[in-house]
Amino acid sequence: MQDLLIDLDNTVYPEDSNIFAQIDLKMKSFIAKNLNVSLDEAYKIQKKYFVNNGTTLRGLMLYHNVQPENFLNYVHEINLTSIKENKELSNELKKYNGKKIIFTNGSDEHAKKVLRKIGLDKTIDHIFDIIKADYIPKPDILTYQKVIKEYSLDPNKTIMIDDLPNNLKTAKNLGIKTVLIKKDFFNSKTHNYIDIICDNLLDAVKKINKGNI
Repeated sequence: MQDLLIDLDNTVYPEDSNIFAQIDLKMKSFIAKNLNVSLDEAYKIQKKYFVNNGTTLRGLMLYHNVQPENFLNYVHEINLTSIKENKELSNELKKYNGKKIIFTNGSDEHAKKVLRKIGLDKTIDHIFDIIKADYIPKPDILTYQKVIKEYSLDPNKTIMIDDLPNNLKTAKNLGIKTVLIKKDFFNSKTHNYIDIICDNLLDAVKKINKGNI
């Protein structure tokens, strides 16, 4: 039996729910207010830190001494009404006997709110969030090593599901099977660290339950 590492945002719910889009706007607003810059400049800083540091928060902590709790509380004050209960996904995950772990660069509190909305709060076994990761985000290999140690995972018997290819690249380098939640811009032929691409998390879990991954 293999264990599952499952990303949260844009993975457990569809990207068109626009949940992360709200978080994205809140991050830009936080930067503008706290660094006293325009929204346009805040956007540039946000994306620069995301690309260079794995998360915007990591860059703000490194270069501006921002307190992570303040940032996380602010950006996760969002409207979750577009997230719908997904009983079919819950039932498919319940069939799976391996560990089911949310592996997120967000906070535990945000993850719990999202999981309750979808109806997965009693289905997921553990949440490994950015706080447990000591604020070192995916795709840093140190965080993968921490989650492996925390839950006694065998990388060769683990599957990771994520919507960001770079996060899966680190996983593959550790021997973890990788499932990408479909991205229109992604060309799998040029990225050999993706084992399979699925339309959504339900599609992925169904394939896993059938032994197709």
